[in-house]
Amino acid sequence: MPDQHFQLKVASLNDCLALRHYFINLSEVTRWGGEGFSFPLQKHAFLQKLLLPDTQSFVLFRGEQAVGFGQICDRFGRHHLARLLVFPKFRRQGLSQTLLQGLMLQAIAQNKRLDFSLYVFLTNETAINSYLKVGFSPASQPGQVRDDLAFMTLSAEQAQLYLKHHSIGVNRQPQALSYARVN
Repeated sequence: MPDQHFQLKVASLNDCLALRHYFINLSEVTRWGGEGFSFPLQKHAFLQKLLLPDTQSFVLFRGEQAVGFGQICDRFGRHHLARLLVFPKFRRQGLSQTLLQGLMLQAIAQNKRLDFSLYVFLTNETAINSYLKVGFSPASQPGQVRDDLAFMTLSAEQAQLYLKHHSIGVNRQPQALSYARVN
């Protein structure tokens, strides 16, 4: 049975700017978005760092409520998932996997042959466990290795198999992707 209905919508500038309110210091925003952000988060500098070339930004909605954010980047010859965030009051509800589902559905609609990748801090055990449940596995880091990060990958075939068993009622619209999560 379907759990709940979700929409993954293209993030507006206002959606992107609203993200600033989830971070109270430089350490938090760096842990989420990587190096190069400055604090306090100024509008233009934040957007410049967030909205990189070959990067698409999305907001996950449950009904009318925004519950998460994520990006799909063209990196490493893969669909690279980045800056994944389930908003604080919606954590511990399995929404990180729902966010991953939406981003993978969106990416596969663009190119079903590309594998997936992401980086995660080794100290973020909750996120690592969520990624493992979807099927991601640790892999060698491309480029310069960082001891504080794990690089994880998921083959296109594994992603499609996961989505086949965990997503129903997929409906693509120009600015949104609707789907239901199956537990």
